[in-house]
Amino acid sequence: MSRDPFEELFGPSSGDAPEPAPAPVPARDRLAYEQAERVRTSQLPAGKRTPPAGVDAHPRDRSAQAKPWIVVGIVAVLAIIASIVILNLARGSEQAPQPTAQPTTQAPTTTSPTTPADDDDDDSDAEQPEGPPAVDVGATYDMAIGPWDATSQISQRFGSISFNIPDGTNLVLTSDLLNSFPESCAAMRQGWGATKTGAGYEVLKPAERCAEAPELYDEVWGLVDAWVKTIR
Repeated sequence: MSRDPFEELFGPSSGDAPEPAPAPVPARDRLAYEQAERVRTSQLPAGKRTPPAGVDAHPRDRSAQAKPWIVVGIVAVLAIIASIVILNLARGSEQAPQPTAQPTTQAPTTTSPTTPADDDDDDSDAEQPEGPPAVDVGATYDMAIGPWDATSQISQRFGSISFNIPDGTNLVLTSDLLNSFPESCAAMRQGWGATKTGAGYEVLKPAERCAEAPELYDEVWGLVDAWVKTIR
């Protein structure tokens, strides 16, 4: 493009000269302006506050605008949690087994009849006392035992008495008291006496107790024991 000859000679005209660029505002002046603008707008109602050019809205205004959305979010979360809880409770109540009442039956109690024990069995099974019973010996007299070269004191309650030693060890008595055993215990009439041992003398007596005359059995046992203890 060709230039005007006048412009080449005299330079560009004042009307065509470009406008000078505005001088930059110092940063200090800009900060002072913005501070003054904030003070001015803070005194106005919230709806009429307009931040200066190039300045964001006040943080309080932003938080006020965000509050409704926060409340809506919290309400939505609470609603979701409540619906989950209600759904779980409904499922649990459906799955819970219902108790079923079953009739209880009681087994009948049966009692077995008891048979009375036989008196004979009781008497035959009765155990003998561990030691000879205590009896009243009464008056005694001397009875020599020649084969054993011994003497003794025997109760007069035996009545007429004699003895024999068939094997040299066992002395068997015979007396009126022993002959008084009943026929069911006739073997006991010849079952009492003394046995000679290396340590001394022991009572010789039947192995079983007379069931029909237990008192007589205890009396003879006590008298024979007292007699054996006097053999020397």
